[in-house]
Amino acid sequence: MDTPAPTVSFTFDGVGYQVDLTESERQAFADAVAPYIAVGRRAAGRATRTSSSGGGSGVDAKAVRAWAQEQGLDVPARGRVPSSLIEAYQSAN
Repeated sequence: MDTPAPTVSFTFDGVGYQVDLTESERQAFADAVAPYIAVGRRAAGRATRTSSSGGGSGVDAKAVRAWAQEQGLDVPARGRVPSSLIEAYQSAN
């Protein structure tokens, strides 16, 4: 039986992967990527995926909530501020 090797981590097309391989599988993986590593370069820092904030509006939610309350509008105390309130706030300011 082949002995387990430490987890292998790699990134491809911006997506990080981890695989648990045996020692012989790890060696086969290393042999397969060796030609690409030989002509490649190390990426600066740790490979990470960036996440999107979902296309935020760029306005201060606290300010929008305060303004909406002053206008007598119904606004949730927590969570996402409705886009209709953000648009009304931006039009008024």
